[in-house]
Formats: sequence, structure tokens, C-alpha cells
Amino acid sequence: MKYLIVMLLCLTSSAYAAIGSVTEQDGQTSIIRQKASLTSSKGTKVEMQDVISTGKGKTSITFEDNTKVNVTENSKLVIDDFVYDPKSKGAGKLAMKVALGTVRYASGAVAHENPNNVKINTPTATIAVRGTDFVMSVDEIGRSTIVLMPQCDDAGICKDGMIDVTT
Repeated sequence: MKYLIVMLLCLTSSAYAAIGSVTEQDGQTSIIRQKASLTSSKGTKVEMQDVISTGKGKTSITFEDNTKVNVTENSKLVIDDFVYDPKSKGAGKLAMKVALGTVRYASGAVAHENPNNVKINTPTATIAVRGTDFVMSVDEIGRSTIVLMPQCDDAGICKDGMIDVTT
């Protein structure tokens, strides 16, 4: 019986493994995880099913595949799903919801290897990522605005990416 309990505890803790971390923090933001609210700071680990909620603060998250997400003040982001194994090309996936506020997304390895495996939702739109950088904003009544941003490398060479937006 003791071994069964230990096995169940191990399974429970591994189901919510870190998928990224807070890489920048300005002001106070919180992560709601399994109905508990945690104050985030630089280095805080992010897990699937986390809800990132900012008040007067803002935060940046970098996922294990180098996807970068910047969450501005008065925003709410839900991380639904993230799977990534650098050894398994094209097998990863990412799904998240922007419920309120403004979030900037920059693609990582999951989107570059298999863009069909990235889905981002707002209350009024679904965004299929094609390996790019964009900003999405959701107002208080759920209206969404999505703006494609140019991607610039270290040499200053910029190119436009592509997203598919459906309502």
C-alpha cells in the first residue's frame, strides 16, 4: 500500500512539470496554479494549466523550445498545453488562450518545426502560427485585435512572417 501511494504521488508531481520560466518581471504578477495563487518573479517555473495574471505588473515567459511570450499590464493568459522534446522533430505542441489584455508571442522550435501544432485562442479568434512574431489584444468585452510584427535578426534584417486568423 505504501508503494502505491508513493507511485501516485510521483505521477501527480510529474504531470505538472515545468515547461518554461519567467525571464523578466516588472511589478507584481501572479500565477494561478491548481487553484492557488503564487506571486511570480524572475526564475519562477511555469507549468501547463497555469493562468498568468498581471495587474499593474508585466512579465515575460520563455518556454523550453525558446518560444517567448510577453504579458503586459492588466492581462490574463492561460497555458493550456505544451509538449516539447528537442530530440523528436515536429512532435511538440503548444496551446494557450489570451483571455484579457495584450500579449506578444514570438515563435520557438515547436512552431518552426510544425506550425500546425500551435494554437492560440482569444474569445473571438483562433490564431494558427506560421513561425512568426505577433501581438494580440483582448478588451473587456472580448473583442480581439491581432497585429503581425516583423521579425528582425541581430544584423537588423527584418522579414514578415505569417499567421492565419479565424473567427
